[in-house]
Amino acid sequence: MNWRAYLIMLGILIGMPMLAQKKAEERPIKTTVAAILKEPDRFHKKLVQVEGKISDYKEKTSRAGNAYTTFKLEQGEQKITVFSYGHLNLQNGDEVVVVGRFYKEKRVGRATFKNEIDASPREGGKITKKE
Repeated sequence: MNWRAYLIMLGILIGMPMLAQKKAEERPIKTTVAAILKEPDRFHKKLVQVEGKISDYKEKTSRAGNAYTTFKLEQGEQKITVFSYGHLNLQNGDEVVVVGRFYKEKRVGRATFKNEIDASPREGGKITKKE
């Protein structure tokens, strides 16, 4: 093997892992609560962006000591559950933009959650209060 072939092979071996790490950033689908609830299969495991008003806001801590927050996101008469790790310091009535991964059904241990948006950062999510 000549030195050029050696350098090419070395470049490939070094460069391929770097390319693999550069994953294309997934863009959320801007939608409504009504659209998600009407066609949950279409949005299952997709990153979505939805706006609305918070109701039934709860900050909790799991038995394992993990802080989390749940609330209903309302758009008119339509509501969907939102989950995120951490305490978000929001309150009922706040207008928010939620980016998160929608699950038609998700099992966690023995629990099954239906029609929920996981807005945790590890799912690519975030919750922003509208000013």
